Formats: sequence, structure tokens, C-alpha cells
Amino acid sequence: MTATPDRLNDPPAPPPLRGLRRLVDGAGILGGLAVALMALHVVLDVAARNLAALPLSGTTEFVAGWYMVAVVFCALGSVHARGDHIRVDLIDMIAGPQLDGLLTLFTSLVFLTAAAAMTAWGIDDALDATLRGERVEFATWALPVWPGRWLVPLGFALTGLVALLDLGRGLHRLTGRRPPRGDAA
Repeated sequence: MTATPDRLNDPPAPPPLRGLRRLVDGAGILGGLAVALMALHVVLDVAARNLAALPLSGTTEFVAGWYMVAVVFCALGSVHARGDHIRVDLIDMIAGPQLDGLLTLFTSLVFLTAAAAMTAWGIDDALDATLRGERVEFATWALPVWPGRWLVPLGFALTGLVALLDLGRGLHRLTGRRPPRGDAA
């Protein structure tokens, strides 16, 4: 299996791609930070529960409503931009540039359509949760979970932008023209 080049990091990248690269990288860093914070939070909860018989209130809810959402959706655009998602390269190995361009065009359209639909749904869901002030109630405090809902449309929007770049790459491959600077395959 061959490695897919990073779609957003082909030097020299024009300013719009550099900005998208920063957004995608920043979201990926937030996803990584969420993994570290989640691990720390769970370790502290287990230690407090086993050593002092005092579990941290809301650990499960915090993991489900904040950390896991950030882990999945913040990293989504970065994973797609780097081609680190699950791929089957069997056809790529036997396809010529024309068929490769057609396949890239098709998969990009599917990805872009799905990302646009999920972004729209995510915005609707996040807006509803925000207006309701969605939270999880505990005996002495409440954990707001509505801010985590906004990570879903953010992740899908970034993924959709990367898919839009792939769409351009597919068109260039299909027509046999060389990709523009900063978007070479």
C-alpha cells in the first residue's frame, strides 16, 4: 500500500491552503489534547475511586460529552487531509491517470456530499442544544454539554473543505493537466 501525500502540505502552498492547513492542524492538535486530558481524567477518577473511595463526579459524562466528541471530530479533517483514513488501493495500483482521476472525482463528490449533509445536520443539532442550554445535572452541579456539539459540524466542515480540494485534484487528473501549485499529488 502506498502512502497518500498530504494534500495541504505540498510546498509552496498558496495562502488559502496555508490557512486551511493551520485550521486542520489546529483541530487535530485539539483532538490529541482531548486524548491526553481524557486519559488524565480517567486515571484520576480510577485512582480517587480505588485509593480514597471518592470517584470524581461526572467523569463518564465528561468523557462522552466532551472528550470523545473532540477526539473523533477534531481529528477528522486532519486524517482526511493526510490520507490516513481507511483506503483500498487495489484499483489505484492498476489504474492509469484517467481512471485514477475519475475515481478521485467520484470519491471526492461522495465525501463532499456526506460532509455537507453532516455539517448541516450538526449545525442544526448544535444550535438546538445551545438554545436549550443542554447539560447533564448532578446533585451539586451541572455539566454543560452543548459546546461539544459544535465540534461535530466543525469537523465535518473541515473534512468537506479537504474533499473540495480533492475534487479539484480529481478534475486535474481526469483532464490530464498538471495540478496547480500547492495541490500536487
